[in-house]
Amino acid sequence: MARSNLYLILITIFCLSIATAQPVEPNANIQSGRHPSGEIVTDRQSTHQKAPRAIATASNTTDTDMPLPYDTLAYNFANTTSCIDFYSAWRANKTITDCHAVSLLLENSNAFFHALRSNTTISSILNSSCTQDVNKCAAIMTDLANDLLKDENCREDYHNGNSVVKGTYRDLVAYEPMYRATCLRNPSTQQYCFVDAALNSTSPDDYNVYFMPLGNALSAGSKPTCSRCLQSTMDVYSGWAKVDGQSLATTYLPSAGIINAHCGTGFAVTNITVGSDAVTGGAGIAVPLPGLAMVISALLALTFV
Repeated sequence: MARSNLYLILITIFCLSIATAQPVEPNANIQSGRHPSGEIVTDRQSTHQKAPRAIATASNTTDTDMPLPYDTLAYNFANTTSCIDFYSAWRANKTITDCHAVSLLLENSNAFFHALRSNTTISSILNSSCTQDVNKCAAIMTDLANDLLKDENCREDYHNGNSVVKGTYRDLVAYEPMYRATCLRNPSTQQYCFVDAALNSTSPDDYNVYFMPLGNALSAGSKPTCSRCLQSTMDVYSGWAKVDGQSLATTYLPSAGIINAHCGTGFAVTNITVGSDAVTGGAGIAVPLPGLAMVISALLALTFV
């Protein structure tokens, strides 16, 4: 009887541990000008979805010319061979690359940089990125970020300040806010807001807005176009700026102040507390259920008394 009770208790704890793991999610009160499809909407309601923690394979793609991150990376960037091997492995893993994470491509892909010259090419890339299941890919990127910092992979290089490794970790954590922002569409043209910004040679600050999730605030005097695209992008950012560990927690408010000075008070939301939401999984560092081992030990002791 005692052994049967033990099995039931352990099964219950296991189920509770799975149910307790939650995704990163901005506060539900933070408003966003985004529909789940990525289209800008006028009624600003939060549409962040809870992402499952279980890793899942992204939707298959038949694209053969999609850009890859670190396509010009020399494999002597790290001090440890294990870290170099880790990069080689994940870059060849279609489960990861099929997410077409723009957060990994924006600063780390020569092919993506050259694609920015063509409306058709960059739109095609975004089509592939934005049709992936954001919840599944957010979980994939979270797991990759966790694996990156393991002792047997790149932990040593990360703590030694290796810029490639630290940048990769930052970009993985930024996957979902970047997805939400780059998948917004201009309702007037049905074109991606990101494409409009990238091809707007008369206002380069429009494009610079998309580097905020990667740790780059707008510089003083920046004057991005005061459009619905910009406002909706900042709405997305305002929610993710509340999440502890996101680069937006440090870049959003200074940038919002610059934008409001240019576009008018209240154009971008500023009444938020940055970094106030703890990371519990999804698009950030996964936090294990605290004290689970101690609970199991205590129950075992009680069972066999």
